[in-house]
Amino acid sequence: MLPETKPILFKTDLDVIEIIEVCDLHFGNECFNYSKWNNLQRYILEKPNRFIIWNGDLMENAVPGSKSDPLTQTLSPQEQQDMVTECFKKFKDRTLAIVDGNHESNRSIRLAGLYPLYTSACIAGISERYRSAYAVLDISMGHGRQGFPNRKHKFIGYICHRGKNMKQFATTDMLEGFDFVVVAHDHEPYDHSRGKIVYDSRTKTLMYKDIEMVDNGSCMFYGGYAARDGSRVKSDKLYKIICYGDGREKRIETLGFHV
Repeated sequence: MLPETKPILFKTDLDVIEIIEVCDLHFGNECFNYSKWNNLQRYILEKPNRFIIWNGDLMENAVPGSKSDPLTQTLSPQEQQDMVTECFKKFKDRTLAIVDGNHESNRSIRLAGLYPLYTSACIAGISERYRSAYAVLDISMGHGRQGFPNRKHKFIGYICHRGKNMKQFATTDMLEGFDFVVVAHDHEPYDHSRGKIVYDSRTKTLMYKDIEMVDNGSCMFYGGYAARDGSRVKSDKLYKIICYGDGREKRIETLGFHV
């Protein structure tokens, strides 16, 4: 198992890639939305330049004492993990990174020292793309800048399941050198670019930089403990991060969509 401090390197000659976060699937939950998940899978496979970041809570993984109810699970934890394994196999060549969520880390990992997503990644042959707490994704893409094929555009991403996006503080505020941040956990999809002031000591100038911050919500119907707790209904909207390495200057943008 590789440490979080070791970045995940991804190189491609593609000039444009689309990054789609898959998070909070909650396989085995009574409210799992099979239709939305099947539609999202088809959407990803429609184009060869669409890639996935798996950002935790892929399993419901209800255990005694957890907020989830073990008796209402539609699949056992082992069956849930089997589903994750099949997904990793299916999207082996589309997977950029895999990170645990609290339904994995606070349950299997904390209670038994078992890492279900890591095990699934090993079976699928993509264990080098797994990190437990957070992941740094280093993307090199395009055919090179200014006629130099080795000078590819670089995009750096930070992935963690439980990110912060408060008015005065966000996860982006503790990071330097990143182009985008991908978070999850609260089941609330959003696209919230955060601005930073960057000082260039070489040119003695200030510049303003946007860091894209995306959360893709969940793949669940409204119900279960969310409804019992009086939580509000969440949007089904999704977002993708689009990286362009086809010009002299790199570009990045986000785009919302439904499936």
